[in-house]
Amino acid sequence: MAPVVRFLSICMLLWVEVVSADTLVVDLPGGNLREALLLFGQQTQTSVFFAEETVAGIEIAPLSGSFSSPGAAISSLLADTCLEFDFIRERFVTIAERSACAERSEPASAPVPEPREPPAPVAPIEEILVSERYLTGSRLRQPAYGEAMPVDVIDASEIRLSGLQSVGEILRYIPAVSGNSTSTLISNGGDGTATVTLRGLPATNTLVLLNGRRLNSNALNGASVDLNTLPLSMVEQIEILKDGVSAVYGSDAVAGVVNVITREGISGISLDYYRGESRHGDLETEQISVSYGWHGDRGSIAVGANFYDQSGVFSRDRHLSASSNDLIRGGIDKRSSATTPAYVGTGAGGLILGDGLSGDSANDYRPVSADDRFEYRDYTSTIVPSTRYGLFAQGKWHQSNRLEFELSSLWQRTEADAHLAPVPIFTGFESVPLSLSADHPHNPFGVELLDIRRRITELPPRRQLNTTDTIRVTSNATYSTDRSTVRLTLQHGETRAEEALRHSVNGARVQQALSGACRVACVPLDLLGAPGSITPEMLAYIAAEAKTTGNSALSAIALEGDWRFRRTGIELSTGIEFRRESLDVKPDLILQQGELIGGGNLGVAKGDRDVVELYAEAYLPIVRSAHAADRLSAQIAARASEYNDFGRVINPRLVLNWRPLSFMTLRGSIGRGFRAPSLVQLHAAEKQSFQQLNDPCTIASNIATHAGCTRVADPSLTQFLTVTGGNTSLSAERSESAIVGAHARFPWRNHEWAFSIDWYNINQKDVVESSAQYILNQNARTSAFAPRVERDSNGNISRINATLQNIGRRDIRGYDFAATGRFFLPRLGYVTLALNATHIDSFRDKFDPDTATVEKAGTFSDEASGGLGGLPDWKVSIGMNLEMTHWQAAYNIYHVSSLREVIPLSDRTRTISSWTTHNLNTSYLGPASAWVRVTLGLNNLFDASPPFSAAAFNDSYDGRTYDITGRYLYLRFDKSI
Repeated sequence: MAPVVRFLSICMLLWVEVVSADTLVVDLPGGNLREALLLFGQQTQTSVFFAEETVAGIEIAPLSGSFSSPGAAISSLLADTCLEFDFIRERFVTIAERSACAERSEPASAPVPEPREPPAPVAPIEEILVSERYLTGSRLRQPAYGEAMPVDVIDASEIRLSGLQSVGEILRYIPAVSGNSTSTLISNGGDGTATVTLRGLPATNTLVLLNGRRLNSNALNGASVDLNTLPLSMVEQIEILKDGVSAVYGSDAVAGVVNVITREGISGISLDYYRGESRHGDLETEQISVSYGWHGDRGSIAVGANFYDQSGVFSRDRHLSASSNDLIRGGIDKRSSATTPAYVGTGAGGLILGDGLSGDSANDYRPVSADDRFEYRDYTSTIVPSTRYGLFAQGKWHQSNRLEFELSSLWQRTEADAHLAPVPIFTGFESVPLSLSADHPHNPFGVELLDIRRRITELPPRRQLNTTDTIRVTSNATYSTDRSTVRLTLQHGETRAEEALRHSVNGARVQQALSGACRVACVPLDLLGAPGSITPEMLAYIAAEAKTTGNSALSAIALEGDWRFRRTGIELSTGIEFRRESLDVKPDLILQQGELIGGGNLGVAKGDRDVVELYAEAYLPIVRSAHAADRLSAQIAARASEYNDFGRVINPRLVLNWRPLSFMTLRGSIGRGFRAPSLVQLHAAEKQSFQQLNDPCTIASNIATHAGCTRVADPSLTQFLTVTGGNTSLSAERSESAIVGAHARFPWRNHEWAFSIDWYNINQKDVVESSAQYILNQNARTSAFAPRVERDSNGNISRINATLQNIGRRDIRGYDFAATGRFFLPRLGYVTLALNATHIDSFRDKFDPDTATVEKAGTFSDEASGGLGGLPDWKVSIGMNLEMTHWQAAYNIYHVSSLREVIPLSDRTRTISSWTTHNLNTSYLGPASAWVRVTLGLNNLFDASPPFSAAAFNDSYDGRTYDITGRYLYLRFDKSI
């Protein structure tokens, strides 16, 4: 890999000598302006927004040459038209008609167009309909909104230069994303899906949209959207709004919104091929996509196909994850006590079969030593092998300048293949009661054995196969006038998922096979023998596989209207939406009964809901000025939501936007939000387990003071039958959020600079949690939850119903920082510098009213133990981009600050080191490559390994925050014909 690094360094040095000072080359044919604008955007990597009626019928002369900036090029392009442009954000330009123009004047050299309906008058750029979609976070189409609220935008150029190949991967490197987001980097406990967690809150608190429309949830957990169902090849840009906007979008938009925007303006054939692998020779990734677009006078059609395949990484192939014995790193030994030969628990301690002995006699067993443990990471995958492929199609038809129809569809299949160690059996801890009978033919001890821990290595390693098929269809009919727009939207999304668990065992069969009464059809199981003692006949009797299927669907119809009042500058958007959501999760019977050992036992979850929502949003220019400064405006929004399963809720929001100076915007928002309980949380069937709890009624002094304690319970009992599952009585989680900040953008000489800082605060209450201890405490003190706590005649707990409740609280505060600078260097080209950083100042979590508030900012607690994951004080992304005539290069630095964690089985804490990675790539697009863009890149340039975590459940590091891949080389070819 070192020669490759040296080669790239030499190439960067040679650019100075090879490239001329002409840094932006534009070559546009004469003819239709719409087609010219699309080509302009492709050649300059600029997103151009315009209304179709604004450019319809306009012809232009050819434009070819070198320009100092995109602004200079588009100024020449529009010179002979009655149009003007404005860069509302770097690389985002809007096209509008000059209000002073009574009619368009065509260039003298252009052919005379066919007669057409005269366009309606258009307002100045601040008040014009500048695009055919809403900006994320608002139903209004105000270009000024881009500076009114904190929105991170990842455009097509940044996506291409990142070298990442999925939406989930890209979002992991956004500083505002932290916590327990999932991806294929999560093997044990993952299901091949990818989610996003803004502000460290669970994924259910971040709303994911596709072109501004809500998506159906994952078909197995029923809680959040699977980002892997959104192929990156069809994505034009990703917008991340870091503010709660339930008043605009409804449920789930508590921490923010991720809006994935698909490609528009596809013209001709586009091809894209990507190939990459790590320096270890694994994680081989291949991506192929092709699309075709056609544009006519009245409409356009685009179709595409994509294929993605990634080979994965095994734990044994990285030094950090190869061993689960973390003692030498400052952690604990996580190797499994379920070994081959078996661990046998006795009153005097554990025993294990001696080397070379048969196990026919109790004398063949010796005391267990510290090294008698099983290394399960010899078998596990740390990055799950996955495959995705799909098709998409979209079309537009302009019936007239006012009436437009649009149809888009998507089908995507995702597959994941997680590898796990051979199934373990812990007789003392399984949901099915297990013990080896004293008279069992394979019990040499002659007494009943309750604690046997055996790894069934005679079976192949377990496999978890996840397959998901997603179909989404959206249709729009839009009618526009010069002062209003009305849109009718129909959409349907459906996901069908299947999870197959292979090479597990049937707990009920094991129970029979360990009984002394095992006769005839039953095959006695030899758990205590040497490796290989479990014969094929025994395996045939106990082996089991199981499957869970799920179906998630969302259908919606929405009628929306926008009105623009020119004289006052007021804009109003209103709408009504009806939505039906459904979820149907069907595990095999063995899973429902809790009898599968080595897999996830769960119950049926089946439910649906109807939602009716009304919303209104208004833009109010409080102070209007002819100058850029002294403008003050407000945006007021409210949304009323009626759910047939838990009730109604109304959420308001206020946004203020003031420009005290021509280059500065002060902004702020305050609003209420909510998250409706998911269908799984409402309708999941019961699940039984034995939880370790503290019963207040075991303390004699509490009998006189606690209303729920009538007699002293047995203090030796610490584990109790606990039933968890859904709760149809759940209400919505509620929140209040606020953001205050400033944004400044100004030119200096030939440079462009922009800065922003925002303070955010989220208060969340009625968080859905499951706490058996809270129920037990309240029942003992006040006799509350009497139906949930069952006691026998002796006062001992026999059962606790700990279904979900609205009992948690969270309070989160922090800061976002962003800065960009763009300037021209005569012998190099345009240089862009960018900084994006998020600081979590405080993350106060209160699990239930009886527990103390815990400060989690700067800490890590694994999701497997009920934690919220990694919540670093700082996450920072720094980038530099160099653009020349035919070359482009990018250098990015990503930093995660250190974290604190508690070492398992102790009260000691340690520090997880900070982590910094460097990414470098270069692209060439020019005559020498026949206009095929070639991109060569190195991610994690210095091969930084993730920092060790003692508390991490997977592979001794937090796979939700860090990447264990190592240095990664990729090559990409893309071309439009």
